[in-house]
Amino acid sequence: MMPVVRLVPKYTDSNGWWETLPQAPSPRVLSGQIRVQTAIIGGGICGVATANRLAELRPSDEFCLIEAERIGNGASGRNAGFMLNLHSHGTPKKLDILRRNIKLWEAGLASLRRKVEEWQIPCDWSNDGRFYGAAGPDGEKHIDEIAETLDQLGHDYTWFDQKAMRERIGTGFYSRGLHAPGNALVNPAALMRGLARNLPRNIDVYENTPVLGFERESGAFRIRTAHGTVLAERIVLAAGAFLRQFGIGVGKFVPMGTYASLTAPLNERALAHLGTGQEFGLLGASAYGATIRLTRDKRLFVRNLFNFVPGAPLGAARVAEIAKLHRKAMAARWPALAEEPFEHSWGGVMAFTLGNGTIFGEYQPGLFAILTHDISPMTRGEAAGGLLAEYMEKLDSDLLSVQLSIPAPQRLPPRPFLDVGVALKSAYLHYVAGREF
Repeated sequence: MMPVVRLVPKYTDSNGWWETLPQAPSPRVLSGQIRVQTAIIGGGICGVATANRLAELRPSDEFCLIEAERIGNGASGRNAGFMLNLHSHGTPKKLDILRRNIKLWEAGLASLRRKVEEWQIPCDWSNDGRFYGAAGPDGEKHIDEIAETLDQLGHDYTWFDQKAMRERIGTGFYSRGLHAPGNALVNPAALMRGLARNLPRNIDVYENTPVLGFERESGAFRIRTAHGTVLAERIVLAAGAFLRQFGIGVGKFVPMGTYASLTAPLNERALAHLGTGQEFGLLGASAYGATIRLTRDKRLFVRNLFNFVPGAPLGAARVAEIAKLHRKAMAARWPALAEEPFEHSWGGVMAFTLGNGTIFGEYQPGLFAILTHDISPMTRGEAAGGLLAEYMEKLDSDLLSVQLSIPAPQRLPPRPFLDVGVALKSAYLHYVAGREF
C-alpha cells in the first residue's frame, strides 16, 4: 500500500528573503501525464542538488523536479542564510563526529561557491565568516567551549572584547565575541532560485504542485498531483520535514519550527547605531541564542525560538505572536532601534534526529530518500544530494564513504511522551541560553 499525503507545505506568512526579491516568473504547474526516468519530489537544497548531479551523470535521461511551494520559499529559502563550513555552539563536542561532518560541510560549501560563481547567481554571497556572541556568565562559558573546539580542530578565529564588539556591530550587549572565517552569508531564497534556474535542460521543474501520493504500476511509479500524473522508473523523496507523509522516517525525526523577522532597509541615522554599518552574521554562543544579521541591503534580521510543530507548516498568527520576541531581542541589543518596524516575519520547519542520524539511500527498489540532520543544513544538504545521485549510479568516492558512515536516525519515543521530552529539552536550552535569547 503506497502512501496518501495528508499534509503539504503551504505557507501563509511573509518570508522576507523571498518577498524582497524581484517578482519570480509564474510557476510551471504540472498538468496532464508525463513520463520520466527519475522524479525528484522536493525542491529544497537536497532535492535540487540530487537532481542537478543525476542530470549531469545521465545527460540522455529525462527528469522532473516537483515542488509543492515555490523553490526558494520552502525551508531552504527560510533559514538564516549561513553557508557553514563548521558549526559548534557551546558545550563539549565529539571531535570525531565534527571532523566527519566538516568533510561534508566543506564539500557542500565549495560546491555552492563554485555554482554561484560559475552561474553568476545574484544572492548577496559574502565570504565574511561569522561571529559568535556571549552575553552573561553562561555565554562566557559557552564561547570558551567554542574556542576550545576550534583550537582542537585547528581552525582560526579572532577574539573581540566588549569594546571591539561595540565598535564592529554597535552594541555592548555581548560581553565577548569570536569571529570565525570560512563560511558564507547569502539570501537563501535567492540562492535556491538561482540553483533551480540553472539546472540542466533535461530536468523539467514543476512548482506549486503538491504530490498527493504515489503507487507502483507496471514496474514504474505513478505519482499523483492535483492536475497531473508522472510515470517514473525511480523516485527520490527529498521533502524535508514532510518526508514522513510518504511513509519514510516515521518516528525518526522531530519537526521543529524556528522563526525570523526582517526590517526594512535602515536609513543612515539607524545605521549609525550599528558600529561600522558593514554586513555581518552572528550566532549565539549557546544553541538557543538569537541569530542576528545585518544584510547587504542594510536590513536587520533576527531569529530565535524553536518549538515542536507536529502539524507543520506554521500559521501566520503564531508567527506574528513570536515577532514580539524578536522586537524584545532587537531592543535589548540596540535600544535606539526598539521602534524600528519589521517588514516581514516568518517561520520555517527543520527536522532534527537523535544521534546526528540521516536518512539516505534506497528504501524500496527504485525508491530513494534523503534527509540530513539539521545542523548546517545548506552545505550538508548540497553535499548529501550530490552524493545520493552518485550512490544511485553506483559510483564510489571517499566522500560517499563518509556519508554512508553516518548512522540511521534512532527511533524516538511515541507521542505524547515525545511532546513532553521535546518541551523539557526546549525549556532547558532556553534557560541555558539566558540573556542570549
